[in-house]
This record gives sequence, C-alpha cells and structure tokens, in this order.
Amino acid sequence: MHTFKIVATIVLAILLQALLSNLDFFRGYADLPLIVTVYYGLQRSPMLAMFCGLALGLGGDSISGGVLGVGGFAKTLIGYMVASVSVRFSLENPLARLATVAIASAANTLLFVALYQMLDQPLSHADSWQELGRTTGWKVVADTVAAVPIFIVLDRVFSEQTAARRMAIKKRFYE
Repeated sequence: MHTFKIVATIVLAILLQALLSNLDFFRGYADLPLIVTVYYGLQRSPMLAMFCGLALGLGGDSISGGVLGVGGFAKTLIGYMVASVSVRFSLENPLARLATVAIASAANTLLFVALYQMLDQPLSHADSWQELGRTTGWKVVADTVAAVPIFIVLDRVFSEQTAARRMAIKKRFYE
C-alpha cells in the first residue's frame, strides 16, 4: 500500500503540474514535482528521495518539453541532499520544512540553469544576472507558498509514516 501511495503521488504531481501550467502562478514559478521531491527527502530516506526525484524530474522534463534528463538529474540531487540533511538534523518543525523548500527551490533553479548553460541551451530567464535573481526569488516564494497545502495533504496521506518518523526523531534528538 505504501508503494502505491508513492507512485500515485508522483503521477498526480506530474499531472497537476501539466494541468496547472496554464495558470501564471504555475507556468514559470511553482514546481510541484520539486515540492514532492523535498517532501520525500524529509522522510529521511536518501534512496527513496533519489528515486522519487528521478521519476518526478523525468516526468517534469517530458511535459515541459525541455532537455530530457536535466530536471531528473537536478531533482535527484536535490532529493539526496535534503534526505542527507534530514538524517543529521531534525527538520520536523514546519518553519524548518519551509526553509528547506526555499533552499531546495533556489538550489534547483541554479542547478537547472547551470546544466542548461553547460549544454549550450537557451533559457529565457537566465539572460542576465538580474533576471536570474528575480526568477530565482519568485520561484522560491511560489514553491514555499505551494508547499504549505501540499505538505498538509501529504502528511495526511502518509500519516502512519509521519507518526513513526516523528517518534524516531524524538527518540534520537530529544532523549
């Protein structure tokens, strides 16, 4: 049942990103696959976060029409980094989770732009440092705002894992 929930969440995130891309908020800024990748990274399992990031990134690449694999690589790396940090530090506090989303959003944007630059692919939002900074800032805000309801829903969907994870964190860090 747990695996089915994970696969359903991945498919739903990709489909919602495709459907909502017509709205201005989601067209260029909010990245649902990234938010779901960060959520799985916060589950303290690097392998789960990496595989989910890979699936979500490749799915996002396929619907966006960009270079296939760039988003997959970026989200795999983001998932691994978030999971690695969440193993070492307690990130259960809602503010810590939102800060993690913000940092992951900025890192994802910069990594994405760097990979496109390495592949000599044009990007409209990376023509100047000022434009890159503005785009990164708006992506951080959009991803952080969108993460609030998404994390609430995912915490309810994965309630048994959330409770077990919180007990393990409490035992490790507070006892």
